[in-house]
Amino acid sequence: MSLITACPACQTQFEVTDEQLQAYAGKVRCGECDHVFDAGSHLLSSITPPLPAADTTEVASDAAVYFKVSAEAAQSDNTSVVPDFSLRPDLPLDDVFSTPLHAEGADSEPVIPAFLRDISLADERPVPVESAASQRVFIALAGALLLLLGLQLTYFSRTSLAATYPQTKPLLLALCKPLHCDVSVPREIAQLTIDDADIQEHKERQGVLIFSSVLMNHGSVAQAYPTVELTLTNTADEPVLRKTLAPSEYLPASVKVADGLAPQQEQAVKTLLGVDEKLVTGFRVAIAY
Repeated sequence: MSLITACPACQTQFEVTDEQLQAYAGKVRCGECDHVFDAGSHLLSSITPPLPAADTTEVASDAAVYFKVSAEAAQSDNTSVVPDFSLRPDLPLDDVFSTPLHAEGADSEPVIPAFLRDISLADERPVPVESAASQRVFIALAGALLLLLGLQLTYFSRTSLAATYPQTKPLLLALCKPLHCDVSVPREIAQLTIDDADIQEHKERQGVLIFSSVLMNHGSVAQAYPTVELTLTNTADEPVLRKTLAPSEYLPASVKVADGLAPQQEQAVKTLLGVDEKLVTGFRVAIAY
């Protein structure tokens, strides 16, 4: 729907649409005097009917671009002549709106609307204010978050840190004391193997078998001693005895279990089993945590 608005500075009247009033909150720049005003607040209430048919050709040619009504006529009856733009369907609406309708000929080149060039919504946005206090608060919060992240990483990786860097273990133990946590030896079963397993009859004690083997650590850091699962079988490969041996049961008394098996080291495994040796014909051995 087309409406008529008038510039409050020079009283030049323009034809506008609802879409143009909604853009930039209705603010436009007069193409005659460059005055910026609210087009929605200066709409005219009455519109004069089209000119008689005898004058249609002349009005169409003169109003193909724009028209102008004197300030005296606008103040006396607040009316204006609305050009019939349907005669020129190829005429851009923005060009008509931005230029007052008083050009000398219909061949004038279209003018870019001034309000599209000069008015920007960004000019009305408030500029954010940053104070030195807010910057200090931001830096303090960022530092606290980084410290918290570092403490979390240290807590969850304390075992590997103590094994890789033994000199940090006392500090990690001190940090764990108020948290009621411990710094244990790593438990990576893939780094350990048990080999050369053998079972022999005891030479002096009847009904006692001697199990012996070698536990090896192939890793680069110490590993906790695993449990040894030993299964004795009969001729039908059925379990006769199944026993899980803790590190204190298969290690010599001189070995410190808490220190774990050193990297690239071997440890002899030996224990006694009381069983009828006549029923035992084979065995299976495995390690686990």
